[in-house]
Amino acid sequence: MKWYNFETSFTSLARDLSTWLKGKKIKYELSDASVPGLLVYHFEIYTDGTGVDAINRWLDENTITEC
Repeated sequence: MKWYNFETSFTSLARDLSTWLKGKKIKYELSDASVPGLLVYHFEIYTDGTGVDAINRWLDENTITEC
């Protein structure tokens, strides 16, 4: 188990990821990492390799990606 980082400036993504992490009982901390003119949500997520895989799958399914 170790801490992993994720940042987004999308409020809905931060809200949905928080809800999903809570549902999976994955420990995380959410903070504001804003820079002037840009709101950034900073996640610190405490999990293992299996959790990382699940989080990455969720992100792939719930974010815009380039084809």
